Amino acid sequence: MLEEISLIADVRSGVSARLAEPWKYCNSKALTNAQLDGFSAPASGLLTRGKRFRAIAAYMGWISAAGPLRTGEIPDQLLDLGASLELFQTSALVHDDIIDNAIKRRGLPAAQIAFMTSFPMGGPRFGDSAAILWGDLLYAAANSYFSQAISTLSVENAHRASNFFVTMQAEVAYGQFLDLSAETRELSPDMPPSREAAMEIIKHKTARYSVVIPLLLGAALRGANDSLIEQLEGFATPLGVAYQLRDDDLGIFGDQELTGKPSGDDIRSGKRTAQLALAWEMTDDRGRDYLMRYWGAPDLTPPIIDNICAIITGSGARRAISDLMNEHLEQSQEFLDAMPCDAEVKRQLAAFGSSLVNRAS
Repeated sequence: MLEEISLIADVRSGVSARLAEPWKYCNSKALTNAQLDGFSAPASGLLTRGKRFRAIAAYMGWISAAGPLRTGEIPDQLLDLGASLELFQTSALVHDDIIDNAIKRRGLPAAQIAFMTSFPMGGPRFGDSAAILWGDLLYAAANSYFSQAISTLSVENAHRASNFFVTMQAEVAYGQFLDLSAETRELSPDMPPSREAAMEIIKHKTARYSVVIPLLLGAALRGANDSLIEQLEGFATPLGVAYQLRDDDLGIFGDQELTGKPSGDDIRSGKRTAQLALAWEMTDDRGRDYLMRYWGAPDLTPPIIDNICAIITGSGARRAISDLMNEHLEQSQEFLDAMPCDAEVKRQLAAFGSSLVNRAS
């Protein structure tokens, strides 16, 4: 498993050290670290948590091009890239939690709740507004660490890495819009949830920015050729889909103590997930009536969420999602088997893929 790879701890600690100085490359005489720390203080705890999967994906891309690394060999530019990816993810999560009216993230109050609590006279509108601005600040910090990561690359390699990075940002925005607009559609027999639409959201909103592009960026920083980039994309694409299918499963069935957010959140917010689409297909009319009445309804209670979970499980939809995850993991493994990588690199890539799909949080 992933934790058996000794350098994973080094990647996490190196990236976390950088996240303790998020404004290192975006401050100035006119805008100091102290000022930005003061702005950030209500929600800064969010930066101290997280599994660092995107930074680890970048490491996996790097070793795919360079071969295995040894303790003490992790380059600064790779850790700068990891910090950039983690800052960008936190920025996206801050904005996502405002959109979804989420109250918890990583076991802490969501950013808008943290700001509202720190400035109680401002109320919810202030909390949302301040969190939007903090998300923008994190976005700037992500770009500053990315600029540092590519600063020693050739013009050609820096340009290629930059294209990956800005494409990732655009895809997240587009995927978020797909997710948001899907929730506006009526849930009815005439407008049933679409498995294809759910998979399109997964592709753009999460799979590519969580797994595919971080892995490609790590390889690009090490100067990987086009052939290896293409092979890595083939490996990472089904893996990214499996990762998000697991994430959606945890959003419904996960243990709040492990996931850091309330169980059933995706049901409350009315997410048009693959779980919903498959449950709709596989349950009976009574089950569909219940889903129509309560999926995304404002009056949800724990017993109602339990009933919806029972529909997803009892219809066979949860098992079908598990099978779909395993199919995508197998597709990823097929690409990995064909890649001309060092055996130890392949072992680490396989462990990375397994950890993404079989995680409990």
